[in-house]
Amino acid sequence: MLRYSAQKKRTVIEKLLPPNLQNVKEVAKQEGVSVATVYKWRKEAFAEKHTEIEPKKSVAPIAPESEPIHRRKLFEDVSNKIESWIRSGHFREGDRLPSERELMATLGVGRSSIREALFALHRTGMVDIRNGSRAVVSRPNPRVILKDLGGVAHNLLSSREGQKEFQQARLFWEASLVRYAATQATEKDIAKLGALLKENELALQNLVLFTETDVAFHNYIATIPQNSIFTAVNVALGEWLAEQRSTSLLSSGAAKLAYKSHCKIFDAIKARDPDTAEAAMKAHLEQVTSLYWKVRG
Repeated sequence: MLRYSAQKKRTVIEKLLPPNLQNVKEVAKQEGVSVATVYKWRKEAFAEKHTEIEPKKSVAPIAPESEPIHRRKLFEDVSNKIESWIRSGHFREGDRLPSERELMATLGVGRSSIREALFALHRTGMVDIRNGSRAVVSRPNPRVILKDLGGVAHNLLSSREGQKEFQQARLFWEASLVRYAATQATEKDIAKLGALLKENELALQNLVLFTETDVAFHNYIATIPQNSIFTAVNVALGEWLAEQRSTSLLSSGAAKLAYKSHCKIFDAIKARDPDTAEAAMKAHLEQVTSLYWKVRG
């Protein structure tokens, strides 16, 4: 059994007791002592402290899983304060916030804390920051949140398995959207979708333009439910899978096949036939996936 010096034991105990209160596992790792030994020393230390100070009262030890309390940074407090002004209606969408100097004077903090707070609010979509002008209050939208997920999405797409999972996700997602469109689209929606389909046809000889009209056709279907989250998710999926769309269109005759699929999807929506619309969308996206892997090998 390992024996530790008295100095080692004192060092460990000092880290476990107030004002330090470090985590047992962290202390064990720092000092090269087993976790069981640290627990034993801590128990002995609490017992000694209890005997010396309050011999007639029991002292509950700190739970082994306890973690240090997170101390918020100053800019977080500043960010929360500005956010409370916005949520209370003191500043409304489109209003300019006070200058950095005015915020510094009002909140009693430095410029760096103000800038970090404004940047944090910008990331959540609550303010819009433009060079050379004051921050402007904006309305948060789902695209801001999904934009932050872009890095994670691209990491997943770096593997073959991740690409296939995204392809499947898109198929299930757009199949649901097109069913809704087939039952709920207004005459105005159908007219707009028909116009986008015509643009798609006219772009058949221009791969870049065809890709743009392809994206526009699919994205408009996502707007029919009039749900900003649906729209944002569809746009994000389209952006994350942009490489797959462009690669699949490199296959001979792919653009014409895609256009024909769009026609079937449009006809089913116009006919108010959700089953046919869903089947057409699934067939279309499965075809896109097949062409993609044909090109990629």
